[in-house]
Amino acid sequence: MDIRQLRMAVTLSKMLHFGKTAEMENIAQSGLSVQIAKLETELGFRIFQRSSNRVYLTRAGEKFIEHAVMLLSNLNEVTEECRLLSKKSNRTLRVGFFNDGAHEKIYPIISLFQQSYPEVRLHFTELGMTNQIQALIADKVDVALIRLPVRDERLHFDYVCEEPRVAAVPAIHELADAPLLSCADLLEQPFAIAGNGAPQEWLPYWSLREDSSTAPRIGAEVYSINESLAAVAYSGAFDTYPVSASRLYNQPGVRFIPLKDAPESILALASLRDNPSQEVKALRTIIRTFQKNPELRLLRTN
Repeated sequence: MDIRQLRMAVTLSKMLHFGKTAEMENIAQSGLSVQIAKLETELGFRIFQRSSNRVYLTRAGEKFIEHAVMLLSNLNEVTEECRLLSKKSNRTLRVGFFNDGAHEKIYPIISLFQQSYPEVRLHFTELGMTNQIQALIADKVDVALIRLPVRDERLHFDYVCEEPRVAAVPAIHELADAPLLSCADLLEQPFAIAGNGAPQEWLPYWSLREDSSTAPRIGAEVYSINESLAAVAYSGAFDTYPVSASRLYNQPGVRFIPLKDAPESILALASLRDNPSQEVKALRTIIRTFQKNPELRLLRTN
């Protein structure tokens, strides 16, 4: 006998009608009759008595169905329990990141998450300038470390940290020797801008415009930090980075100069608003813990 035959027999014992049972089990009535007959032949006794106008359980059939119901119930419970165990042992959190130095800010948070949830396997995916939002929407990652500003109603953002910005200046430019720059110093310079697919809010922000009403001069269209650095070094373009990125990259031909009046760069953890993942919720809780306990953040960083 097989499980499906048992389920059919139990359903038939409730309906006592081959036509209605066949409809519920999504099988032809003739196929249902064949399966019940096979089961009875294997058992060596009749479960059902048939007549021209009714179906009813035999005494042996009543006892068999009683135990079949318990067996199927136990099987369902065991299956669900094993499914939950399997899900727990295979829990994964897919983290997308853009390689701009964010790791030095997120490391203590991820470290605490790993200690708190050792059963969750972390999978990291490097994202580009133009596919960070798309990776979340397309379910390629569960969360993504994203630099704000980004406005998208589909996403939820958890504040991670903020840090000063620096200007990336061509080494041969007259501004390269300045100890400090202001936004006004760079407004007329050509900028390396992120290519199609990047959040539209990035263009005015990274080119030091207060809003999108005035467009920057475009020195190059880039899709990665390395392309941006090359545009600055070899094409005379300018760009701005979070200060952590200037510590990560050392490009000949580029000078990193602090900006005294640029709004700080905010790093956030982005996730879909309706994401039901317990792993995502757990990471968001860890982030909130860090925000409420600065001393924990300092401890984890040292």
